[in-house]
Amino acid sequence: IFTDRPNVTDAVNTLSAGTFQIEAGYLYQSFSSSTNFTTYPNLSFKYGIVDWFELRLLTNYQRFEQNLDGANSEVSGFSPLTISPKIKLTEQTTWVPKFSLATSFTFPDIGEEAFQNDKLNYGFRLLLENENGLPWSGGFGSDWGDSGETTWAYSWTTGASLSEKVGFFVEIYGYFANDIDSQHSVDGGFTYLVNNNLQADIIAGFPLNKFAPDFIFGFGLAWKTHFKN
Repeated sequence: IFTDRPNVTDAVNTLSAGTFQIEAGYLYQSFSSSTNFTTYPNLSFKYGIVDWFELRLLTNYQRFEQNLDGANSEVSGFSPLTISPKIKLTEQTTWVPKFSLATSFTFPDIGEEAFQNDKLNYGFRLLLENENGLPWSGGFGSDWGDSGETTWAYSWTTGASLSEKVGFFVEIYGYFANDIDSQHSVDGGFTYLVNNNLQADIIAGFPLNKFAPDFIFGFGLAWKTHFKN
């Protein structure tokens, strides 16, 4: 089983035709002692249409908490709905990594009003993976939100297997644009393969600059089944 969670870098592989996968988890982000952002169950539904094309449906239940000068405020509810097709572009050769393209389309006027978009938001990630030598994968792309400004994003991760069931990873990632403060972070965690169709994970992360979250923590599960077997 290969998953998009728990880190930022999406899996380069696409699901085989007829494979259905659910990924879910909990993620906590603290931006200061007074601001916290929580998402759960961080749902992702994925289905392999053909071996080179995967369709993903993403949604979250979110809670934003803030305490300013002793005044508490909280907003919670569902995030907008995102449809995210992913297309396999190339397989790896000796020197050229594997490539995929992941797109995303987030629809307006869906979910909790405080989290809604005013118009269609969209973006893409060019994903790449190298399996020779020290394995690594990464992504680079951009997003266009309500403001129309371009937000650039990058991520890079590497890891290894500690046993047949336990793996670990480390990752750096970030976002930058003209109209927002750049955020750069590092995270790491472990995965545990319960069986060939079920995997558990845990992650923690820390900031690389003052605008990134002060701390992140999360855990979750991924499960798959084959409808065509």
